[in-house]
Amino acid sequence: MKSLYFDNQLFRIIFMQAASKFSKNAAFARPSPLKYRDVPEPEIPNPRWLKVRNFACGLCGSDIHLMFMDMDPKVFPAATPGINRKFLGHELVGEVVETGDEVAEVKKGDRVCLRIDWPSCFQMEIDPMCPQCQKGAYMQCQNLGLVDLPVKNPGGGFSPYMVMHRSQPFKIPSQLSDDEALLLEPLACAVHGVYKQVPEKGDRVLVVGCGTIGLLTVAVAKAMQPDAGITAMARYGFQAEMAKQLGADNVIISEENPYQEIARTTGARYFEGYFKNRILLGGFDIIYDSVGNDRSVNDALRWIRSGGTLVILGINFKPGRIDYTPIWHQEIRVTGINCHADEEPGVTSFDIAANLLLEKRFSLDGIITHRLPMDNYREAVNLFLNKGKNKAIKIVLLHQH
Repeated sequence: MKSLYFDNQLFRIIFMQAASKFSKNAAFARPSPLKYRDVPEPEIPNPRWLKVRNFACGLCGSDIHLMFMDMDPKVFPAATPGINRKFLGHELVGEVVETGDEVAEVKKGDRVCLRIDWPSCFQMEIDPMCPQCQKGAYMQCQNLGLVDLPVKNPGGGFSPYMVMHRSQPFKIPSQLSDDEALLLEPLACAVHGVYKQVPEKGDRVLVVGCGTIGLLTVAVAKAMQPDAGITAMARYGFQAEMAKQLGADNVIISEENPYQEIARTTGARYFEGYFKNRILLGGFDIIYDSVGNDRSVNDALRWIRSGGTLVILGINFKPGRIDYTPIWHQEIRVTGINCHADEEPGVTSFDIAANLLLEKRFSLDGIITHRLPMDNYREAVNLFLNKGKNKAIKIVLLHQH
């Protein structure tokens, strides 16, 4: 089968990072760690695994980061023990085609998406589990890299077939369409982000960024607290329209100086010091930053009222300089998310995401804007990198069996 994967080899990574300075297509060059090649179709390695035939998979920003190895080698994630080969694609929908004798959670014919992507105590079958996995925070597994998985090429969402440990699939309710199923994983991320600080009645909330995660965060925050005032910050008009459709009460189109607009929206006081040092006294109660780059974090810290909360949902593997003085000066609470987890005992981010859809709390119509065959993955990447021109939100790659 033909699969999209990333080989964790230092010389290939160094080549791509150097070549990327001269060519935007360096990730697709032969020496690159990114490969789209034939690999053996995986087989279940023991009775606790199952095999899935994938229908489709969404293209995520984290996939793009890995494809282009957009990472500073000195950041925390770069030093965590990983795997030699990472199969890409985690926003998938597929059908179970085979199960081991000890798999009871799903059966042949069930539709599933992927709940646990990176190795954890669950797939490594470590007993006792680490404290994080015990409480369902599998993305913070403290035993990462301790044990090799029993299968070398498990496949991923950008593979026509993959194998999963019985702990990994989330069974898709029959009432949900395939499109809704494709969005369950990013919706679960939005749920996890909002659960870090659920808005209260009357709270003023800002969602920075209106890509897929930002838009879904707007929807989740409004669904969880209809009496909160939700403002979204979008770059493009088509994003602003979708944010309003999903429940945003107000949309700010990104501009050179949004501080004054935010001051008007929240009743904060705007000041500008030397060298265009802009601040607000007052601001939003909660900010969910779905961008997560240096500028968005720097600004978000200045747009929150004293004692407010910043939740960082966006991923940035190349952080630069961040002015953290507002954290202590304004006593701001800052947290972040790494995908999803158990939000409470026995209730996962996926359970909550699925229930929001089953209860028709909002509609995801229009989030998926582009569908391409898997072989056209390079075209999909170019669409992703030129979202404004192509009016792209969620791009989906389709498998042709």
